Amino acid sequence: MNHPENNRKLSLIFHSMADCYSYVGKEEHFRAIAYENAAKMLHNMNEDIAGYATDVKTLDELGGIGESIAEKIIEYLHTGRIKTYEKLKTKVPFELLELMSITGFGPATLRTLHETLHVTNRNELIDAVKKGRLQNIRGFGPAKIENISKALKVGKDEQHRLPLKDAEIIANSILNELKKIPGVHRAEPAGSLRRKKETIGDIDIVITADLKDRGKIIRKFISLPQVEKVLAAGKTKASVIISENQMQVDIRIVHDYEFGAAMLYFTGSKEHNIKLRTIARERGYKINEYGIFDTAGNRITGDTEEDMYRFLGLRYIPPEKRINAGEIEAAKKPDKIL
Repeated sequence: MNHPENNRKLSLIFHSMADCYSYVGKEEHFRAIAYENAAKMLHNMNEDIAGYATDVKTLDELGGIGESIAEKIIEYLHTGRIKTYEKLKTKVPFELLELMSITGFGPATLRTLHETLHVTNRNELIDAVKKGRLQNIRGFGPAKIENISKALKVGKDEQHRLPLKDAEIIANSILNELKKIPGVHRAEPAGSLRRKKETIGDIDIVITADLKDRGKIIRKFISLPQVEKVLAAGKTKASVIISENQMQVDIRIVHDYEFGAAMLYFTGSKEHNIKLRTIARERGYKINEYGIFDTAGNRITGDTEEDMYRFLGLRYIPPEKRINAGEIEAAKKPDKIL
C-alpha cells in the first residue's frame, strides 16, 4: 500500500513523540497514548491528511486526532517541522529511545541508565555493559544484565558461531515459519548471514508489516516451537534463543517503505555503515535504519538499498562486499569492478 508522504512523515514524527513522552514519565502517559494513536491513524489513512487540514475543527473530526495534535499537523504542513517535537528531543536522551521497544529497555530502565551512568546512546550503553558498570545499579540483577547484554549483542563468543551452511538451514526454517504468519509482507535475512560470512554468531531477520499486525507477529514469533528462551519482545523487535545450537535470532519489523533502509542498516558490516554515515553527514544528511533524512528531519529516500546508494553517489554494493575494504571507494568510480 502506498501511503501519502505527509501521512508517512507525520506518522513517524508522532510515533517518535509518543516514545519521548513515555520516557518522560507517568505524568505524560495519556499524551504518549494520544500521539501513538495519531501515528497509527495516519499510517492507516489512504487519503492525504493535507486535504483535511483546512482548519483545526476539520482535523478534529477525524478519529484519533484532538485539537492539540491537529494544530501540530497544520504547523508541519505549513513549516515542515513541529517546534514541540524539536524541543522534546532536547529534553530526552533521544538516541537511547531506539531501545524503547525492547523488553528490559522500558522507559524506567532507560531513565535509570541515563541518570545513573549518563549514557546517551546505544554505543555508550554497550561500553558500560562491557565495563561491568550495570552491576552497581540497584534492581539490575545478573539475569537482567544478561538479557540486556544479549539484546545488545555484547560479548559474542566465537565458540558459539556456526558455519554459514548450518546457520542458513536454521534461518530458512525460521523464515518459513515467519512467512506463514498472517500480516507478514516480507521476511528476509540480514546481518552476517546475508553478507555470507564463513561463520555466523546470530541470525538477523527484517520483516515488513502494518502497525496493526505487529503485536500478533511478535507473539507468534516468540511462540515458535524452535524457541527455547525469549530475551526481548517489544513493539517492533524481538530476540530469542532457539534450542538448536543455542543460536540467537533477532527480528525487526518495519514499514514496507522502510525495507531498503532497514536491510542496509541491519546487514552491515558496522564499519561499512559507519563509512556511509560519514558520507551522508558530510553532505548534510543523516542515514539510519529508516532512511536518509535532511537536517529538518524530512525523509529523502530509503525504500530500496539501490536508492540509498545512488543518493550517496555510489553504485550498489553487494552484501558480501560490505566489509570496509575499499568497496565504497570503488563504488564511486564507474569503471571499477566491485
